[in-house]
Amino acid sequence: MFIRLYDDDPRDLYVQLADEIVRLMAEGALEDGEELPSIRSLASTLQVNVKTVQASYQKLADEGYITQRKKARAIIDRSRFDREAWETRWRERLRQFQHECRATGQSERDTLERLFNDLQEEESL
Repeated sequence: MFIRLYDDDPRDLYVQLADEIVRLMAEGALEDGEELPSIRSLASTLQVNVKTVQASYQKLADEGYITQRKKARAIIDRSRFDREAWETRWRERLRQFQHECRATGQSERDTLERLFNDLQEEESL
């Protein structure tokens, strides 16, 4: 499991970590039923605070990507995934992005073109 965290990324480390785990799920590197490393083990591997990994796992559990059990590792489990909650979060993020684009003078057409091109590049990787 290859996880990339960057000091110069404006997102909190726990958000970066959660996003990386979701990326690995999207790429098929992590599948339902797979165990994630223990909190302490992953914190040691990534050289981050244990609380960072705890917060990340909690975020993933809250969003329905994993199940955490006491005294057991976290398990990839999308059976609790709440599509409606995901769509609400997605719309909130999109609204914020639209505001940033407008505030910086970006046209909606240019923004959509860039987004489309970025998605095509990502798919070709």
